Amino acid sequence: MGFEALTWYCKPNADGFWEKAVDGAFGAYLPCAIDSIVMLVSHFVLLGLCFYRIWIIIFQNTKAQIYVLRNKYYNCLLGILACYCVVDPILRLVMGISLFGMDEETYLPPFEVASLTVEAFTWFLMLVLVGMETKQYVKEFRWYLRFGVVYVLVADAVLLDLLLPLKNSVNRTALYLFISSRCSQTLFGILLLVYIPELDPYPGYHILNNEPLDNVEYDALPGGENICPERHASIFSRIYFGWITPLMQLGYRKPITEKDVWKLDKWDQTETLIKRFQRCWTEESQRRKPWLLRALNSSLGGRFWLGGIFMV
Repeated sequence: MGFEALTWYCKPNADGFWEKAVDGAFGAYLPCAIDSIVMLVSHFVLLGLCFYRIWIIIFQNTKAQIYVLRNKYYNCLLGILACYCVVDPILRLVMGISLFGMDEETYLPPFEVASLTVEAFTWFLMLVLVGMETKQYVKEFRWYLRFGVVYVLVADAVLLDLLLPLKNSVNRTALYLFISSRCSQTLFGILLLVYIPELDPYPGYHILNNEPLDNVEYDALPGGENICPERHASIFSRIYFGWITPLMQLGYRKPITEKDVWKLDKWDQTETLIKRFQRCWTEESQRRKPWLLRALNSSLGGRFWLGGIFMV
């Protein structure tokens, strides 16, 4: 069943052009592999990055500092290039022009439909992002977005390396549309990488102070001397971290400072642990073959092994 789905998705032709003209491990599945593994994945990455940056702008994360562009012409140019990058996949979808149809197919294979759809939606989201940045600009996450564009350009280079030697067999309209849109994407990427916008504070927005609030008074957590309750917590409380709920509730209401955090229980303090380990190691060193692991097990017990499991 899985193989039948793959055959439907890739539409390989066992005796077709890709099986004979190109040497590769994928054979007739080569167009599907390149378009899905390289192009589709790269555009999915850029799509996620665009979506997250839009989310930051819309919901204005408390760590995000909002600015306004001093000059919007540069962003307008980026918008035009992004718009053209949307046009190419939409035209190929509407016209049904396949970039890989070397065997005179009259339809777009499912893998190419999926790739073109994701590509069109990705660059449409990029166009929306560029438009939003002309009104509100945030510095957070912008370099990750540039990485996503570079990733897409690398994927474009891989596909071009496959198609250019076969340019006489590729549909000319599809090839021209593809190359022109890749030129637009390349120019977009170059401009985005070298573009350092001049920013002004957003009107009516006050930049948050990220400095530590050591001088602000907060109410201490209830519970006497504020000793960490982990030691006396039940097994279910430890599994679901219920014992830390009061601290999380306080952090939800206000920023937490050092004075709000519980003190370590005596059994978990450094002095206690060092003394216990030194005693166990002294006993272990008197053996014929001392073993550090055995001393750690004697001094820390199950916590040592449990911590090791979580570290792995």
